[in-house]
Amino acid sequence: MNTNLFYFKRLNSIGGIETFFYNLAQKYGKDFDITILYKEGDKAQVRRLAEYVRVKKYKDGERVKCKRAFCAFNTDILDYIDADEYYQMLHGDYRAIGVLPQKHDKLQHYVACSEVVRDAYADVTGEVAEVSYNPFVVEKPRKALRLVSATRLTPDKGWNRMLQLAKALEDAGVAYQWDVYSDMHKVVDNHNIVIHTPRLDIAPFIAAADYFVQLSDAEGYCYSVVEALSIGVPVIVTDFPVAHEIGVVNGKNGFILPMDMSNLPIDDICKGLKKFKYTPLEDRWGELLLPVPPDYDEEMKQIVKVRAKRIFIDLARNNHTAEYGEEWECTMLRAEELYDLGLVEVME
Repeated sequence: MNTNLFYFKRLNSIGGIETFFYNLAQKYGKDFDITILYKEGDKAQVRRLAEYVRVKKYKDGERVKCKRAFCAFNTDILDYIDADEYYQMLHGDYRAIGVLPQKHDKLQHYVACSEVVRDAYADVTGEVAEVSYNPFVVEKPRKALRLVSATRLTPDKGWNRMLQLAKALEDAGVAYQWDVYSDMHKVVDNHNIVIHTPRLDIAPFIAAADYFVQLSDAEGYCYSVVEALSIGVPVIVTDFPVAHEIGVVNGKNGFILPMDMSNLPIDDICKGLKKFKYTPLEDRWGELLLPVPPDYDEEMKQIVKVRAKRIFIDLARNNHTAEYGEEWECTMLRAEELYDLGLVEVME
């Protein structure tokens, strides 16, 4: 026979009742016989509850015996529950929400999750409830990893390896979010991977990450890795040769993973790395360029006349509507932009 039976019609993916059950199961499941009965349930919720207490799906018409029965909003199966005592859990400020739990003749006791709920229920129904605050288990959560990448989503750039790393993190129970900036769209069956349109400057987003990730077959230089290291963000890279040349040191400023993605150091990645100093390699372009002073400032400011080839909204002129045949002056750079779009012709 079930001792303490809790019934809730629908266990959703999130919600206050679901959080109540999870904390109740964690705190009391080892010392008290608890059964949670439901009709419809989110699979993930059911799985995590089943680690601590007995969880059963109710079959219509089934009779259930227990010592003490607890229900919340729904009392629809109390006619099929044979218990010594019947309790209703109260979880809302009923003066504010204007909706009451279902009533039932079998109910004997009422338990409110706060004094506010107790008083509101008494005001609305005249029933007296006792107060028992919701159980809460203080847990120190494992820090969620924040990953960021800027890459094409192709095999040579390590897309398949990215999915392997994601799976390894999930298998290890690691909470993470991976922001990927790419000019390629992928449909990803993984809510932890978020694909964004590319940005010209992702340094602020790299700076907020725990790791920058690049799992390519090969790289010639890998600007993004250098950028991440330069602002103190460690990297996760595959063992392409230039990673060593540009200064990635395994276990110091990043993790170098084998190309076959075997034996991934997930625990070490989660622990993180100490602060490090990194200096980019010196370039020689100051020696390679001919020492001629620039004059392109004046060239780029050159004013030319253009004529509209069709009607369009000109954003550079405060959303002005350019009419067909309209002529105006603008910089050479703007003229080239409009010309490339087929919007204007450049006047001689």
